[in-house]
Amino acid sequence: MIRFARSPLIPAAFFAALLWAIAIFTQSDAVLGVGIAHTVLTGAAVAVTAVLVVMVAGKLILSFAASVMGMPVTGFQRVIIYGLLTFAASFATLRYFGFDLTAVLTTSAIVTAAVGFAMQPTLSSMIAGLALHADRAVHVGDCVLLDNEAVRIESLNWRAAIGRRPDGRLIVIPNGRLTEASTEVLRATDTHRAEFNFLGPIDHPPQQICELARELVSDLALVEKGRPIEVAPVSFEPDKESVRFRIFYWTRSYPERTLIEGEIVRRIWYSFQRNRIAFPHPTACAISASAQDSLERALQDPEKLTPQIACVLPAGHSEGTAERIAKEAKLLLYAPDERIVMPEWSEGSRYMLLRGEAFEVPEFDLTPEIASAGAQLAVERLGPAAAITRLADELSLIIGPYAKLAVMRAGDRTETYEQLCREVAEEIENAGVRAHFLDRMLQDHRRTWRPGARVPARRNASGQLASEPSLRAVGEVALLAIPAHLTAEMSLRTAAE
Repeated sequence: MIRFARSPLIPAAFFAALLWAIAIFTQSDAVLGVGIAHTVLTGAAVAVTAVLVVMVAGKLILSFAASVMGMPVTGFQRVIIYGLLTFAASFATLRYFGFDLTAVLTTSAIVTAAVGFAMQPTLSSMIAGLALHADRAVHVGDCVLLDNEAVRIESLNWRAAIGRRPDGRLIVIPNGRLTEASTEVLRATDTHRAEFNFLGPIDHPPQQICELARELVSDLALVEKGRPIEVAPVSFEPDKESVRFRIFYWTRSYPERTLIEGEIVRRIWYSFQRNRIAFPHPTACAISASAQDSLERALQDPEKLTPQIACVLPAGHSEGTAERIAKEAKLLLYAPDERIVMPEWSEGSRYMLLRGEAFEVPEFDLTPEIASAGAQLAVERLGPAAAITRLADELSLIIGPYAKLAVMRAGDRTETYEQLCREVAEEIENAGVRAHFLDRMLQDHRRTWRPGARVPARRNASGQLASEPSLRAVGEVALLAIPAHLTAEMSLRTAAE
């Protein structure tokens, strides 16, 4: 249905009727009914009528096309429809006034042929653009693969598509290039299947590695949870003393697949370390085991761990207690953003946060991935220096240039980013502005667990030995799995003292 009240159709119809009325009623007038005056009035009435016909016909055709396609028409389609209607109306108007169009069409054909040869690439792109807009094969926000590189489409016009490469550079892609050959289109609203290969040790049960890999991939926010994640061994590689595994998963966004691959590599390393799975080595098993022992010794050097443990133990414990813990406890490392899940071999141990910080999260993210899909991974977030610089810049917009000096002074007497934000926020006099500033600066702030905290563990609904409450690592987190007998002795000693 056409909404005439929101279009210039009514004024145009009124103006055309007025001109025709003047031209008709002045035919017998001695001044306006003869000569050039009457010709001008009639020509104006015909011209305005032609414009009105183009507008009405365009509205009707576009409304009909939108109802048939079930979606609004594009700007390019509007240009084509109104261009054709304008050409037809101009042709009819010239014929009305008695112009001989044969010579005009002959001359225009020659000129059109010459211009066509000169503008062949442009015309080709324009026609290709018409086909793209008609088929709606590519939308703004989609990606197309050019030279094995995903280019995100920023805009589409009658001649070319404007795309952005992964490095941020803009590229102009002629429409003809998108249609002259097979072009792979990656929908922004669709998930995309990806695969990743890695090596596991040949002397470890493959099923255990498959389960660990499936769990760590399903924990990534950018991976589609509604699709199955398939992990399976695909081949033996005796020369490398390893088994090759393949992971099939679905990504939310194709350009982010490289980010996911990097996170999988990172988390496989940490998962192998926690579960005491030896990394494959291209030589004999004995050397491989030796390499694994070397890694254990480097990570759990008692001389390095003892002072760290002594710093986080409650007051009253002797240095000997820290030494015993350093020798008997096992170190568990977690990657940034990784959920704190304990390995099965550590069941019965007591856990203490040694390094890093963790924040509380829901046990299971059952909200249609709204929150986790928008969450940034650690590699995407600002570093400490950049975050403090942003803090100073945002504060300077409120209190002026003094903000940078206030941040510098507060940084000397605060230990965490949260403390720094709250300290400098006191420089803002308006309470409402201060609260809005803190909400913006601490939008990702959640309840945080810090070194020295005892981390309880329990079996969750999926059978995992997980922290209670559920925790995720902020940066790299080091957890100590302390044998139960040692924690019992520590408790008795504390009670005796």
